[in-house]
Amino acid sequence: MILYYLVLVPAFYYIGKFFIYFIVKKYGKFSYDGFGAAGFKYDSLKDIFYSTKNAWQKKFGYSHLYDVAAPICRMIIDTEPIRFYYNNKNWLITFWKGQYGITTGGEVGIYNTQEQKVNKKTLYLPIEDEEMLDMCFTLSKKDKIITKVCAKHWWLAVFKLGMFSNPKELSMDIMIKFPNSEMLEAFLKSFKKLHYRKKDYMVVDNTFICKYKKPHSRKIWTRFWLTDMISQHYNKKNVYLYHKYLQDSIDNNKIDDSKSNKKQVLINNIIPDILKNEEEKNAKKTDKLVPKDNKNVILLRDDIYSTIGDSNYD
Repeated sequence: MILYYLVLVPAFYYIGKFFIYFIVKKYGKFSYDGFGAAGFKYDSLKDIFYSTKNAWQKKFGYSHLYDVAAPICRMIIDTEPIRFYYNNKNWLITFWKGQYGITTGGEVGIYNTQEQKVNKKTLYLPIEDEEMLDMCFTLSKKDKIITKVCAKHWWLAVFKLGMFSNPKELSMDIMIKFPNSEMLEAFLKSFKKLHYRKKDYMVVDNTFICKYKKPHSRKIWTRFWLTDMISQHYNKKNVYLYHKYLQDSIDNNKIDDSKSNKKQVLINNIIPDILKNEEEKNAKKTDKLVPKDNKNVILLRDDIYSTIGDSNYD
């Protein structure tokens, strides 16, 4: 392990640096088109990547071993797993935030398994479509909002490319709407065992709201001061390489200035219920509320609904 961080990580960095320099010089321009194959889509207006509902990652579920391997892949992230039993299944809802290579990001994942006995070797499967929950979270760095996202999803994830952060600088304001009080109570029973303070979370009807800043679960054993220091050192250098060589070489990574103004109206401002349970019904409702010739209206009808910065968001 130590040999990997002291020898291989620096070697990968310089090989990668040469590769980026060569590609940029040879081909010039890049595009984010095609990232859908990687399970993500790019929003040029907000300059973020986000997970899709049918991402290929869905086939592989979740295992504790994934978090163990994350630091080896230079993903220095805080992990907060909440395991609970409901409706004859063992469920897992996990919060993640931190530095994923050259991106800063946050995630909320929901999984379950019909296995009655679970441990750290258990492979949880992604939930079925009808089990997806309405979720929202705001990702912030030093109390400054990076982005806000909402969707009915199994894996709500968003990443800001070219941003460097230490996990402790990040926080997530998370909201999850459960289908009934039984599932909420089962989740809360396990969540409370993590000893969060009452001021850090609240419950409104069947909706759970919390501020996730410092994980209360035991840190993954592959994360300690040396691995964090070396990985973050090269993550920061790679972010620098991105801004130096790649940022200006990508065709569609710029915000559309024609839409980025104070008059812009997002779908979140039109529909009061930010937890959109019925996408098509809401889309039709929006068509009636918004003039089709209004160029300042942006209808977000994909897998995710999101805003960025301090734009109007309730």
